[in-house]
Amino acid sequence: MSGLKPDDGAVMYRMTECSFVEFVRTATGSVPYAYQETLARDDLPQVLCVPTGCGKTVAAVLPWLWRRLAHPRSAVRRATPGRLVYVLPLRSSVEQTHRLIGAWIERLGHAGDVDVHVLSVGAEPEADDWQVRPARPTVLIGTQDLVLSRLLMRGQGEGRASWPLSFGLLHAGTRFVFDEPYLMGPGLETSAQLQGLRDELGTVGGSSTMWMTAMPDPSRLGTPDHPTVARVVNALDLPVEAELARRLEAVRTIEFAAMPAIPESYPTAVAEELLRRHRPGTRTMAVLNTDERADAVRAALDVLATGRALAPEVLGLHARFRPPERAALIQRLAEEPGPAGQIVVTTQVVEAGVDVTARVLLTEVAPWPSIVQRAGRCNRDGRESDARLVWTWPPMDRAGGAGHVPYAGADLRCAARALTDLEGHAVTTARWPRIAVATGAPVRYVLRRADLMRLFDTLPAPDADEAGADEVARWIRDDADPHVAVAWRHWPNGRPDEREPYPRRVEMCPVPVAEVADALARRPSGWWAFDRAGGCRPLTAADLRPGAVVLAAAEVGCYHAASGWGSRHPGPVPVVRLDNGLRDNGLRDDRLRDDVAPADVERPEEPCAQRWVDLPQHLADVERDVRTVAGELAETGFVIPGHLVTSAALAGRYHDLGKAHAAFQAMLCDDCPPGAEPPGPGPWAKSGHDRGTHSRAHFRHELVSVLALLHPEVHLLTGVPDADLITYLVAAHHGQVRVAIRPMPDEVERAVPRVLGVETGDRFGPVEVPGDRRVPAIVLDPTVLLAGGTHVDPRAGAWGAPDASRAPGTSAAWTARVLRLCDAPGLGPFRLAFLEALVRVADRRVSRSYCRPAPPP
Repeated sequence: MSGLKPDDGAVMYRMTECSFVEFVRTATGSVPYAYQETLARDDLPQVLCVPTGCGKTVAAVLPWLWRRLAHPRSAVRRATPGRLVYVLPLRSSVEQTHRLIGAWIERLGHAGDVDVHVLSVGAEPEADDWQVRPARPTVLIGTQDLVLSRLLMRGQGEGRASWPLSFGLLHAGTRFVFDEPYLMGPGLETSAQLQGLRDELGTVGGSSTMWMTAMPDPSRLGTPDHPTVARVVNALDLPVEAELARRLEAVRTIEFAAMPAIPESYPTAVAEELLRRHRPGTRTMAVLNTDERADAVRAALDVLATGRALAPEVLGLHARFRPPERAALIQRLAEEPGPAGQIVVTTQVVEAGVDVTARVLLTEVAPWPSIVQRAGRCNRDGRESDARLVWTWPPMDRAGGAGHVPYAGADLRCAARALTDLEGHAVTTARWPRIAVATGAPVRYVLRRADLMRLFDTLPAPDADEAGADEVARWIRDDADPHVAVAWRHWPNGRPDEREPYPRRVEMCPVPVAEVADALARRPSGWWAFDRAGGCRPLTAADLRPGAVVLAAAEVGCYHAASGWGSRHPGPVPVVRLDNGLRDNGLRDDRLRDDVAPADVERPEEPCAQRWVDLPQHLADVERDVRTVAGELAETGFVIPGHLVTSAALAGRYHDLGKAHAAFQAMLCDDCPPGAEPPGPGPWAKSGHDRGTHSRAHFRHELVSVLALLHPEVHLLTGVPDADLITYLVAAHHGQVRVAIRPMPDEVERAVPRVLGVETGDRFGPVEVPGDRRVPAIVLDPTVLLAGGTHVDPRAGAWGAPDASRAPGTSAAWTARVLRLCDAPGLGPFRLAFLEALVRVADRRVSRSYCRPAPPP
């Protein structure tokens, strides 16, 4: 096989075709199972039922990749979506899955032309590569929190201005695979609803979803907008090879072990039971329902095992580790135990995506889908002759309650009855999913079309959660214990730098909000929060919202490399070393991050140019690159209707008109470093320095662009189809001016009204634009866009009723105009967001090109 040869982002299929069997053998060293071949031949179904340990990761990725790259029919290759989003319920499996898929692609010879990225909350240098290269085949891996929040336009770890970009791209030309959705709580219904809404409202490039599960009941996938499941593939209904048969016939005998109900005695009793059942050279595992109990049992094992002859290795694995330590633990689990064997104490993190097997597995009773997944880690490969699945009840809670947290008591009782009925039986892997167990039917919120339309507007209410996580949490996860991300750093002067870089994924540890609040209360100093201006401020309890990013001084402690987060751990915490230093990895300047930039400062989404670029050139470059991106996508089979490409290209032509405003030109041209002065009068779109600051608070140049296009004396869109669409795309190209527009609080009481830094009576123009067009000198009035606003010309009174042929829709409030686009036939929210993303991608690519030396004339 020869690799793909990308040419400026366009993917050209020049590879030798190969069979799926050869494809999988090259990637994994093994031949595919019959059900995996079925997926490659017939495409991914909506539901894939596969018992645990039977090759689901291969089934999720390699049939799609083969159909995209190596299928003998070009029509199939072009019809296969170019982006695969692999959604996992648990954080622990992300790194392992990323490494596994990356290794497959490298063995196939495609490491240079198929991208594999982890969606995260960190400031990764390559985080947006998939966004600026949308035509490249790409695998994105993320947890349900990170993926579903992006699909709901409230992306965790993203800034508000970045939400629409991820939303627009992910809902277009994407294949979603949800692994073990029955572990995802309301995320299952939300994923089904989103697929139903995409089918109903339409997308560019299409999209599809496959849910992979060991539970063969797809009933919960029937939702109001996704009522039926069209195609289900059950691996057990297809021919079974010898290797798969061995795994399916693997048995474990069910036993009950009574443990003390008193919380103080419980960890030691569990540790003693594990040591009693452990055999040298094997792996024994305990799966506890809470991180707190898992940490206590591991600590008890450390004490009991000390001094023993041939003492087993003791490992603790839970959700509260940083990625490097968690990856090292999972890598250790992938290796064979030593002569003394290994005892692993873990939590729900092993229920999906972690390929590990144990001879003895002790589990606390849990909901039946979790029991099925945990059982799949006992004699997973079918090589143990005397495997045991031991179950017990968790202890009472500290207040004397039943200790059901984090699960419902009814679900635990149903699972306990089923396990009691199986006492003494040797249960095969194939039998587990077919055991019918009644489970509770929790009342959950179901995402509806009206909810999606409300979320399409990203402007926060004055008292809204800045992170946006609270708005969508009910549709993502049953989580009574929300988390924040904590990163530790060492500061010689005791506090973050003035321009402290945003943390990277490798630094971050997920921690329950309540536990960070307790640690903060005990030691208030040394904790910092990122504010929306990109700087740091001392952390307060009000900052602890789901998905928030917290910085801690290494000296505050609360983390240990072997056991993860724990408030009892003293400092200092080892600080994660970053390649090349965080300040030199492309994120040095907070101008580069629209998600941490203050709303009152003009912040480019890209690095400042290394040369001056005049406005007409930049407008022409972006218009051209919109068409280039659309052409690259078309070459891979992702076709955008021609009239929508034309509208997006015109939006690229006019998107930065507002940069000709005197306030923006002053920001670029005043206070230039010596030798970096502008080479002419401009107007300029880009400068060769990054020292400019605005004299106008909250100034948004894209609002000026919109006001110019809608002005009755400007005829750039006269007679142009889709004028309202073009105007919206111009407004939205930085993700700041979208559905609703309102003045900032300090603008409301001004004698002369301002909206986002634009003042009534501001003079603008004349401006030359590409296509031999021109904006004349005009006077701006931003209040015309507000709900109930009227057009007032400060020079001559009321303008009167606008001429619809000259300024389409200028009498309507801006929000009503955008909502009509969302309801327009052939458009709708998903297509509208994709076109918004298309213009932003072209703008980013062009801006990046200015960081290279100018081409010769």
